Amino acid sequence: MLFGFVLMFFSSPGQTYFIALFGGEIRQDLNLSHGEFGAIYSIATLCSAVTLLWSGTLIDRLPLRKVSVVVVCALALACLLMSFSGGVVSLFIAVYLLRHFGQGLMSMTSTTAMMRYLSASKGKANSLSNMGYSFAEAMIPTVIIALLLMVDWRTAWQIVSLFIVLIVPALLLFLSQHQPSRHRQYVTEQEQYQLGENKPDNSPTKINRRQRQWTRAQVLRDPIFYLLVPALVSQSLLYTGFMFHQVHLVEVKGWSLLVWGSMYLLFSITTIVSSLLIGGLVDKIGALKLVPFIPIPMAIGLWTLSSSSEPFIAGVFMLLMGLSTGAQSAISAPFYAERYGNKHFASIKSLASFVMIVTTGTSPIILGWMIDRGVSINTLAFYGAIYALVVTIIGYSASRLAAQE
Repeated sequence: MLFGFVLMFFSSPGQTYFIALFGGEIRQDLNLSHGEFGAIYSIATLCSAVTLLWSGTLIDRLPLRKVSVVVVCALALACLLMSFSGGVVSLFIAVYLLRHFGQGLMSMTSTTAMMRYLSASKGKANSLSNMGYSFAEAMIPTVIIALLLMVDWRTAWQIVSLFIVLIVPALLLFLSQHQPSRHRQYVTEQEQYQLGENKPDNSPTKINRRQRQWTRAQVLRDPIFYLLVPALVSQSLLYTGFMFHQVHLVEVKGWSLLVWGSMYLLFSITTIVSSLLIGGLVDKIGALKLVPFIPIPMAIGLWTLSSSSEPFIAGVFMLLMGLSTGAQSAISAPFYAERYGNKHFASIKSLASFVMIVTTGTSPIILGWMIDRGVSINTLAFYGAIYALVVTIIGYSASRLAAQE
């Protein structure tokens, strides 16, 4: 679990919140407008998602230890390239690599390891590993802001690159020293299932031997996939869209930016606690039954946001958004393993990640376009709540159909 925690923690340089910390300095140094920087970021993110459809399958075919080290070193190189960005093209390449190796492959490597080798407790394992991202989101912004008070943004990226390449590969190799034996056990058990042999109930990678092992092509022909994905990615879609335009949100509401920033600690704590609790629930009743309920707290939070500008609403909104974020974190990966099996998990998860990254890449543009045309933030929040409720109803119907198969 610590292996996954470390991967998720150090995926931060490829995450939206991390790159956004440097947004002002990058735009000023490269003479970019808000729209130009946003467009570069979104296009790079979408290109990363397309590439992930191919690169994600490598995790199924290559040794996990080697993949993790290569991906981390590539992320460190991307950080270094970011520090030397001198124009639109070099900035695009740097952001593309950051998103692909950080948000994309490091996150996928973590979830694949949890689902494949700790499948008997995949809900808890996934929740604990994802805490790495939550801890990073709570801690790293303060560190980066302090660093930027001492050095320029280019030097800061170079320091991040050096830290990652010197510390993280060695840490991952130490934490995964028993992975080869786990993998041999996993392969042996898969072969036993194909032969119809029984498996001991106390196996650390217990999987139902009758479970179908889907390929990505078969998943694409599964109607349940298309009915449940909107609920699975609804948090990514709406959270990213509203957080990308959070400065506008705070200004319209008349809130203090300092008070708003303090709400991220509440958000992170709520995400961590809800992820742990729901992860245990996943192991007891299954992820499939829980998927439709991911958007519900977020829907309530968006409705609350649309109805009032009182300062305490900021806390209510972030707490409820944290509940949905924790739920998505705990349920998403176990759902794909539970529904489609572990044999081609990375390939299938790369498809799911493609959908998720596309939503996070397009939602800031869509909301920004609507804001530019005079649509109020309250109206956007209200219709966001309606959307969340609609995908909940669709997801509930789909989960009932899947349970009857």
